[in-house]
Amino acid sequence: MKRRIRIQGFLIFLFFTLSILLSKSLFPHWEKEAPDEFLDAVGIGTVLFGFLFRISARGYKAEKSWDGKKLITDGPYGLMRHPMYFGTFLIGLGIIFVLFNWWVFPLFFFVFLLIYIPQIHREEQKLQQQFDDEYMIYCKKTPKYFPRVSIFFKLDFRDYLPLKWLWIKKELISLTVVISVMIAIEIWEDVRLFGYAERTKELLESLLIIIPYFAILLLLINEANFKENN
Repeated sequence: MKRRIRIQGFLIFLFFTLSILLSKSLFPHWEKEAPDEFLDAVGIGTVLFGFLFRISARGYKAEKSWDGKKLITDGPYGLMRHPMYFGTFLIGLGIIFVLFNWWVFPLFFFVFLLIYIPQIHREEQKLQQQFDDEYMIYCKKTPKYFPRVSIFFKLDFRDYLPLKWLWIKKELISLTVVISVMIAIEIWEDVRLFGYAERTKELLESLLIIIPYFAILLLLINEANFKENN
């Protein structure tokens, strides 16, 4: 575990170092506001959606199987077998939408696969040894990496992505730092390109995306509390 964390930490440090050194090539320089605003909205929404998956999956697993002796097949794990990694992927993808040029995505995708595919393979081998036929049945009915598109037209997110405030607190610092840094960099870039009048506009646009997100979180928290109390 410690070795894996050190490797991931080194790769993150390397990525940010290269981002600074190669900023002229990595960061987009829009000549028009429309593409920038569209990708900002898509990117911030993708990051927030990724954190929603991570928070729900991490908290649900910790609560339902804190000792790792129970196979979790419902909640976020009813959508796919590795929802935390899916959430991490969405967070990285959203950051690229907001801050980087399009060609960074293949690089991110390659590094992501390099880190997580071997990790997922090891975890699945361990789960199969531990739960045997039960895990095989779960694998047959549940996608490995991405949820089925068709399921989004049928499911109730309050059942598949439950939330509790305690779960959010564990990811709140990461969520706050990522969103704050993204918005700060984007405001700086817009001010540099379009003038100081963009500061307030960019902040308001970001809030229009973030406020509904937290409203959804509150809805999911209240629903989870209601079901728990009944």
